[in-house]
Amino acid sequence: ITLLQRIGVGLALSVATMVVSAAVEQRRRKIGSSMSCFWLVPQQLLAGLSEAFGAIGQIEFYYRQFPENMRSVAGALYFLGFAMASYASGLMVMVVHRATRGRGGQPDWLAQDLDEGRVDLFYLVTAAIATVNLVYFVICARWYRFKKSDDAGAGDVGLDDDSPKK
Repeated sequence: ITLLQRIGVGLALSVATMVVSAAVEQRRRKIGSSMSCFWLVPQQLLAGLSEAFGAIGQIEFYYRQFPENMRSVAGALYFLGFAMASYASGLMVMVVHRATRGRGGQPDWLAQDLDEGRVDLFYLVTAAIATVNLVYFVICARWYRFKKSDDAGAGDVGLDDDSPKK
């Protein structure tokens, strides 16, 4: 599995996580508070797998495709992406609060009381955004050409080879 495929699997699993989360929330709304906490296991498992594929694939991609003297920049870009995502998620929550503010005293989707809100719809909106992100990634990944490397091994661990180059 290539680096870009790993990242793509992570993105696809993030879409699946949101869809499963929405389904579990809809079920919780139907049956009430008697639902077992083990219903959260599938979405948490998918979220963990998504993060493992996406994050590890992305870090490995940065370190293999960036020039050697820019590898520290690669790590910084990864964490910069996390910072930007945090701000974007805060903005998204604010927009959802304002856009879904109830008329006549109705609560919005992200109400303090889960039984009054519609978190399932929020999960579906997040899944739709993640789907658009996945499609955009696939388009960009098809255009991407990997950097040619001198090392033939799959894992570049940074060991110096003193043998003459052929």
